[in-house]
Amino acid sequence: MIDQSAADAYDQVFYPSAAEPSIHPDRLATVATLFGVRPAPVDQCRVLELGCADGANLLPMAYALPHGTFFGIDASPRQIAAGQAQIAALGLKNVRLQALDLQELPASSGEFDYIIAHGVYSWVAPAVQEALLALCGRHLAANGVAVVSYNVLPGWHQRGVARDLLRFHTRQFAEP
Repeated sequence: MIDQSAADAYDQVFYPSAAEPSIHPDRLATVATLFGVRPAPVDQCRVLELGCADGANLLPMAYALPHGTFFGIDASPRQIAAGQAQIAALGLKNVRLQALDLQELPASSGEFDYIIAHGVYSWVAPAVQEALLALCGRHLAANGVAVVSYNVLPGWHQRGVARDLLRFHTRQFAEP
C-alpha cells in the first residue's frame, strides 16, 4: 500500500498532467511491430494507465479511439474527480477512472493490451515498484505492450535540479 502521508500530500497538491504522444497505443503498437510483436489492433485496444492523475493522457486516447476501452487508476481521489468531470463533459463512454492504489487492482479487472505507467515508477517506494511490475505480469494480455518509464540522467537532470531546489526551499514546511 502507498504510504498514507505521501498519498495525502499528492491529493492536496494538484499534479498537472498532459497527453504524452510517445506512449499512445498507436506509437506503442508501431514499436512493438518493429520488434516482431503482433500487438492487438489499436482501434479496439484495452488500455490501463497506472498513475493516470486527471486522465489528461488517457482521455484524448479514448476520444480518438471510440471502440477502445480505457481504464485509469490513481491514488488521488481529487485528481480522479477532476478527470471524471472531464469525461462527463465530453460524454465519453469508453473510459473509466478510479481512485485506487495500484497494489489493490482486483484480478477481475482482466487483461489489457497496453499498460502505461508513465513517471510512476520513479516516485514510488521499492515495494510499490515491485507491485507495479507484478501487476503488469498479471494483467498484460498475450502480445501486450507495457511501458514503464523511469526518470534517469542525463535527460532528467534539469528537472532533478528544480526538484532539489524545491525540496530545499520547502524543507521547513510540514504540509504541502
